[in-house]
Amino acid sequence: MANDTTIKSLFDHAKQPVQDPSIQLPPTVYATYVEHAPNSHPSTSPDGADLVMYANGPLTLSAGKTHLRGEMILWRNNDDKGLPAFFGLPERPADVFAGPQGKVTIAFDVSSAGTVTYEKKLNGNSIGGLPPSSLNATFVDAMFVEKTASGVKSLSFTLHA
Repeated sequence: MANDTTIKSLFDHAKQPVQDPSIQLPPTVYATYVEHAPNSHPSTSPDGADLVMYANGPLTLSAGKTHLRGEMILWRNNDDKGLPAFFGLPERPADVFAGPQGKVTIAFDVSSAGTVTYEKKLNGNSIGGLPPSSLNATFVDAMFVEKTASGVKSLSFTLHA
């Protein structure tokens, strides 16, 4: 499985039995999400960093073994001055991952068919009451990448025994 980079390998890994009964930790699939908005730095500081959001955490295999799901803290490196308050992101100094965005999280659902939905939440509720969005990308070499005019979103995976 070391060279298998298909989505099937993620599900095969998550379905494995516990390898070491003394620690009782099941094989885990970790997801890393990165969202980059190019040219998003404030126009008054051309040397400032673009907005980058980041999340990382474990995914859990569904009872039907056809979905990997998880919710994790959404971090970011930039302040959001000028964005509407409903985004729920407190101001941070530019260019630092200073801490979690209050109670802003992002939830993922990865299906064995190769589709991904994600939902940004504030205090456990969908931001703006919106339904989950689809990541419009194909799984290639253990990663989903979505490129749009407004930026790049990637979701990659690592396997932990």
